[in-house]
Amino acid sequence: MIDDMTEKVIERNLPTGETHPLARPDVMSGVTSEMAPKQEMVRLVEYLRDVAGKPRGSKGKDEDLNSHFEEFIVKDSDGIRVATLTELQDKLITAGLDLELLGVQSVGNANQRVEAVVQGVNKENPKSGFERPVLIEGPHMILAPYAVDENGDLHVFRTIQYRTGEAEIDTPRGFADSKALETGEKMYDIEGSADRVTANMRRIVGEESGDALKIKRIVYLGAPRVNGSFVPADKQIGEGRSAVFAVEVDYEAFKKSQKLVTPQELQRRKEQEEHEGLKDDILDMNLTQYANYKRHSSLNKDMAADFGTDTVVIDFMEKHITDLTGKVQRQAQILTAEGQANREFKAEDPEGYVEQRLRASKARYPERYEANKAKADNFIVKTRRSLLRKAS
Repeated sequence: MIDDMTEKVIERNLPTGETHPLARPDVMSGVTSEMAPKQEMVRLVEYLRDVAGKPRGSKGKDEDLNSHFEEFIVKDSDGIRVATLTELQDKLITAGLDLELLGVQSVGNANQRVEAVVQGVNKENPKSGFERPVLIEGPHMILAPYAVDENGDLHVFRTIQYRTGEAEIDTPRGFADSKALETGEKMYDIEGSADRVTANMRRIVGEESGDALKIKRIVYLGAPRVNGSFVPADKQIGEGRSAVFAVEVDYEAFKKSQKLVTPQELQRRKEQEEHEGLKDDILDMNLTQYANYKRHSSLNKDMAADFGTDTVVIDFMEKHITDLTGKVQRQAQILTAEGQANREFKAEDPEGYVEQRLRASKARYPERYEANKAKADNFIVKTRRSLLRKAS
């Protein structure tokens, strides 16, 4: 247990068996090194200043960058309104200013911003590259709380959040460092994250829950990007990676959390048609319930939020399947050995073999005993006759 903060060990998730020969960090690093010079991603301002192989435009391919011409919020005699880039350029020319407005480099807030970049730039091919927006975020901490109960069944814990105008099944998270965007820090210290993980877990269960939080282990699962096509991995552009931790908790203790929605409370809310109060509550989902949540095509899903819990479930299932496969193989070996022994027993002592099988059948299927006994007696009679014929 590390709920008392006496231990601060962060484990790392690593392969435990066979891996695909190409699904390895060194292979991915080699592909990255080979492709990087042919598929660079640069900020729009740097492209227009240093490369300028194609102008901004909306036709794409070899003609231009396939741009989206920005719109600006302005205030003039007509009030607050939206003005196009072309309109503002015309006003600057009319005003006689020595200034050309080329576009917008970034927009956002202190923790997130969208940057204009040119992707797929090959310096040897001036016509390469196209514009796209990319999301720059400070690194997140995404938690995947789970527990295994006294019966060995898995429970995963999720929350209901309201983001981007819709309610969705989410997972607890928070920015690792509010200065990450300013400093360009890729990730906070993984090994020293136990205090931060525990603090976030306390926020999840509620500070007032007392002994509800007993952490058994914390496992660092990796740093996935929110969306590989939208969030860049280029260190010059920025990082949108998240540190994901699986957090195993004591199930009996966790059930004491005042934020955990019990079946009784859920039933009461359904009867009263209460929905607003569900926000931030904790959902205790068993394996079947989580699988059906993933199957439900009508539910909104945040794949980055699901990543941690998905990994916990996959890890749990793989271990159980591996254990089951081992048991099946051992059982097959036992049955093979038993089958050979039974065949030898039947050849050496047919009557003893039939009597033994009859007793076993009586224990398993007592309702069939009389019918099976008649078959056994008939078999013994035939066996004795056969032995007498051979003897004569």
